[in-house]
Amino acid sequence: MDITMVKAEEELTFLLEEAVLRGKNAAERYPEQRFFGYLCSYYPEELILAAGLEPLRLLPGSDPANPAELPSYCCSLARGTLAEAKKGKSGLVGVGMAHTCDTMQCLDGIWSDRFGRENVLPIVPPVLLNAPGARRYYQREIEELSAKLLRLSEIKRSFSNEEALEWAWQVCTRARQLAAELDELRPRLPSPLVSALLRAGQLLPKERFIEALLTVLPLLHIKAGEDSGRYRVLVSGAVLETDSLFQMVEDLNGRVVADDTCTGYRHYAQNIVGGANDKIRVDEAPRDSRDSQSQNSMNSRESVLTQIVQRYVTMPPCPCRSQGLEKRLDYLEALALKRGVQGAILAIRKYCEPHAWDAVPLKERLEVRGIRTLILELEASEVGGQERTRLQAFLESLSN
Repeated sequence: MDITMVKAEEELTFLLEEAVLRGKNAAERYPEQRFFGYLCSYYPEELILAAGLEPLRLLPGSDPANPAELPSYCCSLARGTLAEAKKGKSGLVGVGMAHTCDTMQCLDGIWSDRFGRENVLPIVPPVLLNAPGARRYYQREIEELSAKLLRLSEIKRSFSNEEALEWAWQVCTRARQLAAELDELRPRLPSPLVSALLRAGQLLPKERFIEALLTVLPLLHIKAGEDSGRYRVLVSGAVLETDSLFQMVEDLNGRVVADDTCTGYRHYAQNIVGGANDKIRVDEAPRDSRDSQSQNSMNSRESVLTQIVQRYVTMPPCPCRSQGLEKRLDYLEALALKRGVQGAILAIRKYCEPHAWDAVPLKERLEVRGIRTLILELEASEVGGQERTRLQAFLESLSN
């Protein structure tokens, strides 16, 4: 094996280890970085990077958690991340909340009371992403968030905020391009391997992830086999902090060829669903143009913010966001047909109402297309004996 492949194997092992660690002690392992935690893919990573911080997706620990501040009927994601935060070992500069549901909105207030409002920075993305004025509103939200992040980081740079935003946009775009290349290989690679690599990209310093994945992708192209004859499955759901479900599908002769999860490819996908060519509405530039340098700086910043808004408005929507009643169903139907899916697994975290409500029309739409669909409720991301029985029966039914 030549030295390039040896390096690729080392980097692959590194990425898989990071995926298993789930961001634990990230501040200690990367002391040159300052991490800012976030809980939702609608929280703009670009703004965190531009403020001189590293985005770190917050995931629950392995042990069951029932913090006193939250009732037991809240999802394990909310309970688990709060319990981890109360241990006080994260080393985070701050935490970002994107309002997605009532539980997360309450969690924002709980974290603020406990850890200080100045360290907890919420953002409220528009629920109706294509509503009149939604983009203009979203841009105002991220402008205010950008200013708060800069104040929180207290960073002093030799270049302007506009240059920092442009750099951050390029870094995130590159990470998404590499993730898209990995996702194209998904049907020919083991399911848990791909899910772990995509999760690692939300836990590592962004440039380190890009460096590692660039080295690993040639190796993955070599490892990618031919169609193995496994049952071709789509998995859709919220946060899956482990590869347990993907591993069980693989063990039962299945292959996840399409992924629509918050910690999977949906986190990276951009300009997939409608609106990619829509005219973006932004505020008019100031009429006083005596200072042309200041004017150009304003236009540059507006341009980057516009790209950021466009990306988050047109990424494949989760059940907490709407681009119209049929857009999410259309996207998942098209994805399933493109990848030749035989069955779909809708993994719903217990007490996650948005995904539970979404499951019924989604199941109906896919089954009309002849795609059998299993709604699988999970307490966390781990699957056990009961889930195995249901998954085995479901996958075997696909042969009919």
